Amino acid sequence: MFQRWLDNLLSHPDATFILLGVAALLLATYLWSATEIRRSHERHMQRIRDTLYISTGLLGLLTIWEQRKYEATAQEHHELLQAMQACKTASCLSPQLQDQIRDCVKNEDAARLALMGKALERECTALSDELSRNTYSLHWGRVIWAILRPAAEPAALAATALLIGNLFYTKRIASTSVDSWDNLLPWFQAISLMLTILYGYLLWSSPKRGTSGALVKWLSLLIALCSLLHLIGLAAAPYALALQLILFVSGFGLTGSRSRSERPYAGHAEIDENSSYSSMATPGNEAAVEDTHSPVTPRRSVSASD
Repeated sequence: MFQRWLDNLLSHPDATFILLGVAALLLATYLWSATEIRRSHERHMQRIRDTLYISTGLLGLLTIWEQRKYEATAQEHHELLQAMQACKTASCLSPQLQDQIRDCVKNEDAARLALMGKALERECTALSDELSRNTYSLHWGRVIWAILRPAAEPAALAATALLIGNLFYTKRIASTSVDSWDNLLPWFQAISLMLTILYGYLLWSSPKRGTSGALVKWLSLLIALCSLLHLIGLAAAPYALALQLILFVSGFGLTGSRSRSERPYAGHAEIDENSSYSSMATPGNEAAVEDTHSPVTPRRSVSASD
């Protein structure tokens, strides 16, 4: 197929200009992709810096509150509220931590503040490590990846052009009727290969981290590998497409996020309080239950006594 294309192209009087135009288009696509990746990386690093700048203020206040056994003046209480409200705008903090911050804004007891402070310290440490790795260290593998990653766009563009050319130039699919099963097989193969190009591009250009990101990458890899069935022949096209569609549909159920009520964060204060009440609500332990409330939340102590 490609040999026939190359022979026809070289026999064209303007073959040199066509080849130069294609090379210029692919090079321009590569340069545009590299520029966008660099800008996206810089924006991500700036979001990390902004998040650390906002979060360190809250961490400092929480450290002072912890040293004072969570006893503070009205002015310090107001400063803590302002710092927590500011952290709600930090874009790099996880949704679970944002939920903890919102809970602490609504109800500031010592247990919630302590849990939120530990979670905030962990995430700030992780963000600081990521910022240091991307700022001060440049590994050999990262250099190679920085060169190869922008090539995803021109590679996908070239593969799509070759697929369309194969359909409309070699197989004459536009002039073929679809009144029989054999005539549908090239269409099945074309759709399957287009899905392979799409998910191969996503796998190449958009690496994700974390558990859900790893699952997305595995699903994309399996969808792309299903195209190997085309090596058997054109008769395997429906089976390859069916497997890809099954994996595609199953991805909605496997990677969907659960609702907030179904995924309470680790160390949720309400869960800890319920477990402490169930374990302490025994004869002779009533005083211990009353002592679990923090002195900085008088409204919760009053409601408990009521």
